[in-house]
Amino acid sequence: MRTYSRQTSDVSSLRQMKGLRSELAGSVHMPLLGVLLAIFVIGGGYLYSVNRSAVMGYHLRTLEKEISALKQENAELKISEADLRSLYRIEASGEELHMQKLDTITYLEERGPVALK
Repeated sequence: MRTYSRQTSDVSSLRQMKGLRSELAGSVHMPLLGVLLAIFVIGGGYLYSVNRSAVMGYHLRTLEKEISALKQENAELKISEADLRSLYRIEASGEELHMQKLDTITYLEERGPVALK
């Protein structure tokens, strides 16, 4: 009878161990899932930030190219302005419009108020 009672106690202890194992297995799965979820979220955040940085870098390079082109155009416009304001250019334009050079300059004198009260 000892063997029978010992076998039943072994069976009951095995059942208790299996129940304990299944409880432990369930409690181990939750933290593991939490860790995997955290890794997934952190990885997604990392990919998002890297992608955003790449897009911002591309946009920045595009703006720098545009600034460079505008600076070049500004320099060309300043040269063109200086050419148009030059005395030689003004004299040439005057000749094209058949204007004559004056030898003496006559100034008008103010005789009174311009507008009446």
